[in-house]
Amino acid sequence: MFGLYFGDYLLEKEKISRLQLKEVMTLQQTSRAKLGLIAVAEKLLTPKQAEELNELQKHKDSRFGDIAIEKGYLLKEEVNYLLNLQGNSYLKFIQTLTERNLMTMEQIESSLEEYKREYGFSDTELDALKSGDIDRIIPVFVDTNVPFVGECITLVIRNIVRFINNNIKLKKAYTVKEFAFSSIAYQQLIGSHELFVGFAGVDDALLEIASPFAKEDFEALDEDAFDSICEFINCSNGLYASKLSTEDIDIDMTPPNYDQNKSLTSDGEIYVVPITINEKQSNLLVIVDHRVEIN
Repeated sequence: MFGLYFGDYLLEKEKISRLQLKEVMTLQQTSRAKLGLIAVAEKLLTPKQAEELNELQKHKDSRFGDIAIEKGYLLKEEVNYLLNLQGNSYLKFIQTLTERNLMTMEQIESSLEEYKREYGFSDTELDALKSGDIDRIIPVFVDTNVPFVGECITLVIRNIVRFINNNIKLKKAYTVKEFAFSSIAYQQLIGSHELFVGFAGVDDALLEIASPFAKEDFEALDEDAFDSICEFINCSNGLYASKLSTEDIDIDMTPPNYDQNKSLTSDGEIYVVPITINEKQSNLLVIVDHRVEIN
C-alpha cells in the first residue's frame, strides 16, 4: 500500500517513470524484503555494515541475522524484530527500487524526507503509511474524532479493504456544502441520528467498487452495477447500524438508491474522502444530522 503513496510522489517528481513504477509494484507482490535492507531502513545497521555482512554470507553457510549477532552488530531481539518486518509493503517497495537500480538507499531516504516535508506528514504519520495497517493509515487522512462521521468513514474504508480491494490510496478528507457528480450510489439512515452515505465518481471509478463486490466484470455502469455498489453500501451501513444498536442508538436503513448528473447539497458539512482504486478515484460522501437534497 505504501508504494501507492510514495510511488506516485516519485512519479510526480520524475524520479522514476510510470512504466518503472508499474514494474516495481508488480515485482514487490512476490518479493520478500531482505534482512540487511530492513536493518538499514530501521537504522539498526549502516549501509557499510550491511554490505560487509552480505559479503561474509557469501563465504559462510549462515543466516544474515546469525552473522550479525556473531559480529556484535545486532542483538538477538533486534534480529527477531527485523524478521517480523519482512512482509512489510514499504520495505518490499524500497527493496525493489534498489534491486532494479532505480534508486539508491540514500536517494530513497532523501526523497522520503522531501515527501514528508512537502505533504506535511509527521514522523508518526509517515510511520503509519509505512506500516500498511489501514487502521493506522485512516487517521492520517480523516479526522476520526468527529462524532459518528469518523466512525462511519472508518468502517466503510475497512470494508473496502475487506471486500473490494486491499490496495487502496486515500487522500485528505475535506468538507463542502455542495457536491456535483456524474454518478452516485447512496443510502440514508434515519432514527436517533440521520446519516447519508454514498459513493460518487465517474463510471470507470465506480466500476472498481461494483465489479469486485459482485464478483462480476461489469463493462458499463448499468443498473446491475449500481445495484452492486448499493448492496455494498447497504452491507457496510448494516454493520454500522448494528454497532450503534449496542449503544442503544436506534437506526433504520432506507433502501439504497442511485442517480446521475446532478448535485448533492446540504445545510451542513458534506464530508468527502477521495479513494483511489486501480488508479481511478471515487469519493466517499458522508453527512450526519443535516438536510440532504439531490437536484
